[in-house]
Amino acid sequence: MPQWMLPRLMDNHGNYIVSLGNVCRWLGKQAEELGVEIYPGFAATEVLFDDAGAVRGVATGDVGVARDGSHKPNYQPGMELHAKYTLFAEGCRGSLSEILMTRFVLRANADPQKYGIGLKELWQVAPDKHRRGLVVHTQGWPLDSDTGGGSFIYHFDDNLVAVGFVVHLNYKNPHLSPYDEFQRFKTHPAIRADVRRWQAVVLRRARNQRGRTAIGASSSRFPAVR
Repeated sequence: MPQWMLPRLMDNHGNYIVSLGNVCRWLGKQAEELGVEIYPGFAATEVLFDDAGAVRGVATGDVGVARDGSHKPNYQPGMELHAKYTLFAEGCRGSLSEILMTRFVLRANADPQKYGIGLKELWQVAPDKHRRGLVVHTQGWPLDSDTGGGSFIYHFDDNLVAVGFVVHLNYKNPHLSPYDEFQRFKTHPAIRADVRRWQAVVLRRARNQRGRTAIGASSSRFPAVR
């Protein structure tokens, strides 16, 4: 599809392809160097409101609680974190965000949220097969005309390729398997040649590993490095 036919939000020339996990770890280090306190592993479980009904912070959950509700020896109560501003970044289905959307009627006059299921494989390919910065997006096949979805292929970092497939969750066929559709996608003539070249590298590495656990298989047909 010509670039001029795409919406502006899909015009990403000049941007970077990155690992979100690596970016978050890097941001965490930058924040700590500035004196920001970070509490990894402590999920916020409650929104705190002041007497006027405004958000004043969050509370983390208790740790060291047994299934029957009793306290284990390592029990620690949750912490109340108060702030002038509280930013909720929980993703599309955050439990605390749902509370806020209901309490403050934030979804009024808004389009309904749309959900999908995504699958991704991470391949490490030979340097001569890697095209750093290449982005491929597809839509449709092998899905039928009544099912929304598509794929992405990102060449990034040191000889890494992320290959993914997304299926909209409003699909009507109860027998549809998003995983199997992902595998079928990789048999398309425009994709198959690249996958077979990557596969040859993976199989050579698998033979060289001799029992090590660095190689995983996404399917019997197209193994992938995890």
